[in-house]
Amino acid sequence: MPLNNSINIKEESFDQIIEEKDQILSLIYDTVGDVIFALNVIENQDFVFSSVNKTFLNATGLKREQVIGQNVKNVIPEPSLSIVLGHYETAIKTKSTVSWEEITPYPTGLKIGEVRIAPVFDQNGNCKMIIGSVHDITESRMYAKKLEESMEKIAQKNYDLEQLGYITSHDLKEPLNTIQSFSMLLKEELHNKEEMENSLKFIDYINSATERMQVLLKGMLDYNIIGEKLEVKETNIQSIVNNVLDDLAGAIMKINAQVKVDELPTINVYETQIRTLFQNLISNAIKYRRQDVDVNIEIKCEQKGNQWYFEVNDNGIGINEEYFDRVFHVFQRLHKKEEFEGAGIGLSICKKVTELHEGQIWVENNSPHGTKFCFTISNELK
Repeated sequence: MPLNNSINIKEESFDQIIEEKDQILSLIYDTVGDVIFALNVIENQDFVFSSVNKTFLNATGLKREQVIGQNVKNVIPEPSLSIVLGHYETAIKTKSTVSWEEITPYPTGLKIGEVRIAPVFDQNGNCKMIIGSVHDITESRMYAKKLEESMEKIAQKNYDLEQLGYITSHDLKEPLNTIQSFSMLLKEELHNKEEMENSLKFIDYINSATERMQVLLKGMLDYNIIGEKLEVKETNIQSIVNNVLDDLAGAIMKINAQVKVDELPTINVYETQIRTLFQNLISNAIKYRRQDVDVNIEIKCEQKGNQWYFEVNDNGIGINEEYFDRVFHVFQRLHKKEEFEGAGIGLSICKKVTELHEGQIWVENNSPHGTKFCFTISNELK
């Protein structure tokens, strides 16, 4: 066989091997789970995409022609762009691999990735290319965030349990002691039928203590069931408030209260819980009124970003600023039970309801008299 034929055969075999290796590398490049990209570095420190794999395109939602040959300034949005360019310059200056965590909005959504880049230099020490990879950690970060939120809810639950434990050991002890004491006195009195008048008084004390226990236990039950087995549904808040006002019509007419309500929206909420929220706030406005003063209640609402902001204003006795936080604690009362009935549970339920709706509740003074309860609920509940 002629020598040149042998050389041709060897060249063909070598070219075939190179081609096969290129195909393998190309297959790996396009099937690897991480984003891979290459940038040409232009003399004026511009960076132009020369190659990206399919994972890059799938992750960003961009087409190949939207990326290849494009300056990174036309592909990566701010504020990520400024951060990225800074890391590119650091990698070139230090001639080393640089890595960081990046959050970037793309057509497919917000992406969180661990980015690693390495500069490539020629014989003269000039950076000609940057090779980079991005490991998508969006799901793990979202999972970590949900885990953190769950831990916060557990911590809140533990706090609530501590509060309930306090009530069990303290507030319930008082009516139980009353029942025990007067039961013993009643037993002694019944030995002497002439002391029937005292016996009837003792029975009244026992009944009163029992009723207080019932109120406290109902409050504990109401507080614990907030958020249980509920579904978000589209709800007309105007109808909710109108129904609450109908339920309270007797109390409102009795004191000739004036209630003014803004136009309220239709939004996704836990319907029963929102009803409870307004029921408690409006009832409090009626209960904690100033004597010999016409009661005025005003309900306002406006949208602020992704939340709805509500106000329930009254012209009642008001709350001292030092108690603004305390009023939302479980079973915390600012007045003696002889002055105002109730277990001190209503506002703590309101706080729990607003948190269930990814919002907050707080109290302010309503000049010149009264109280302003402000709360927000998310407009993005699903």
